[in-house]
Amino acid sequence: MQWRDISVGGKLALGFGLVILLLVLVSVRSEMGLDHSGKAYENALDRLSHRYNLKAKENDHLEWTAALMQGLMARDFSSVHVEEDYHQCAFGQWYYSPERMELETDLPALRQPLEAIEAPHIALHKSYARMRALYAQLGDAAYDDMRMVYLQDTTEHLRQFRLALDNVLDILQRASARTENIAKEDSLQNRIIIWIATGVAILLAIIMAYIITVSITRPLGRVVRAADEIAGGDLDVTLPKGSKDELGVLSNAFQRMVASLRTLSLGMDSVAQGNLRVEITPQSDSDTMSRAMHTMVNNLRELTQQSREAIDTLAASIGEISASSAEFSSSAAETATSVTETSTTVDEVKQTANLANKKAKQVMDNAQEALRRAGDGKRYTEDIIQGMSQIRERMDFIAQNIIKLSDKSRMIAEIIEAVNDIADKSNILAVNASIEASKAGEEGKGFAVVAREIRNLSEQSKESTGRIRSILEDISKATSTAVLATEEGTKAVARGEELSSHAGEVILQLVNNANKDAQAASQIAASSQEELLGMEQVSQAMTAIKEATEQNVESASQLEKSLGILENLVQGLTRIVQRYKY
Repeated sequence: MQWRDISVGGKLALGFGLVILLLVLVSVRSEMGLDHSGKAYENALDRLSHRYNLKAKENDHLEWTAALMQGLMARDFSSVHVEEDYHQCAFGQWYYSPERMELETDLPALRQPLEAIEAPHIALHKSYARMRALYAQLGDAAYDDMRMVYLQDTTEHLRQFRLALDNVLDILQRASARTENIAKEDSLQNRIIIWIATGVAILLAIIMAYIITVSITRPLGRVVRAADEIAGGDLDVTLPKGSKDELGVLSNAFQRMVASLRTLSLGMDSVAQGNLRVEITPQSDSDTMSRAMHTMVNNLRELTQQSREAIDTLAASIGEISASSAEFSSSAAETATSVTETSTTVDEVKQTANLANKKAKQVMDNAQEALRRAGDGKRYTEDIIQGMSQIRERMDFIAQNIIKLSDKSRMIAEIIEAVNDIADKSNILAVNASIEASKAGEEGKGFAVVAREIRNLSEQSKESTGRIRSILEDISKATSTAVLATEEGTKAVARGEELSSHAGEVILQLVNNANKDAQAASQIAASSQEELLGMEQVSQAMTAIKEATEQNVESASQLEKSLGILENLVQGLTRIVQRYKY
């Protein structure tokens, strides 16, 4: 299968698939490189951890030796507590553990340096055992011998131990640095590989995008250029045979469309030259243009045939119209005389109708004024009824608010009673407090002052509640008076609404009667106006008939001239129809 035969979707899928595949390979290689670098860094960190651990154990032995020296210098060896067993010290526990074996397996170069540490380490602990034996045997008299052992044996073994341990630490340092360098090299190599692979993926994506774009835009551009030429009227357009993809199918379909348009163009050219015998065959049921062209040719055939028949009929009719035109001229003269006599009679009737119309308008104006007055009375009455209704609603609202005010006053009175009881109790409490303060003597003076203030506050509270009670009684009386006043006002408003309603009914009857009179007057005036208009129209019609009759006389002569022109036109149409073959 060639590239040009692959579909557009297949080309896009293939291009993106290659790019995605390359990106997956880059991701897998990056993951492997990162894993390898991570393990290298992990080994480097593990070796540094061993180095720091051994360094800490070296410091433990330095502290161990310092403790021995301090006990010897203070001549207080019994206070020295250090580990005598070389297996149980921190270094010994590590040295004789599987961790050391794993380290030697990881770094075989450490086996011999680690073995060199064992002898000075054991000797270091044994020097402490000899000092303990001397102290146990001679007591305080052994300090000189013990210091000699410390200076000759302990310090020397410690120096050898540290030298051997420094050798191990150096090996660990170099191994860690070497592992770190390897990790850095692997990381750099992975970074280079990733950048190269990414660049290749981008380049491949650009190449695939270019190839796919060219394979799409090039045939599409040919189709667009051909469409522009067809839009300009050039149907001599040819396209190369397309590929098997969607664009090739589009190109082939476009070529078939051009061939169909060329066929239609040839058929239309034949019709333009007068050949209506051309046959237009539709390509399919959905070929709307061909079917429309086929219908148009058939319609032109029928139209041409019908035109030929109509021209023959028109030529025959022209002779008949010429004979009738002479009779029409004589009749028009007689009609003009009759129209003049009728116009005089219409003018006399028109004057009588005009006088009757003026009288009818005066009657209608008087009826309209009475109707307007009655309408104003009806509107004012409706406004009064609406105002009385609003007053009644306001009176009800005021009565409800006064009742609510009365309820609030009762609630305030209850609260005042509670406050008065509290004041009485506070007064009693103040008296009791004064008695207790007097019993307390000098120490109760301060309490007596507080009791006196409480009593004063309770008396002031009672006075205030008394004044508030008096005010509430006045409010209650005023509220009762307001309630009675609102009840009387409500009754008066209801009576006013009833009277306003009766007045509204009476005025409504008056409005209805006035309306009937106004309607009757309006009908009379309208009838009179219509009669006057009718007479004017009759007068105008007679004038128009007179003018038309005069024009008919002139038209009769012009008709004879037009018949001659029409006969010439029929002959011209006959020549045009004879040009078409059907």
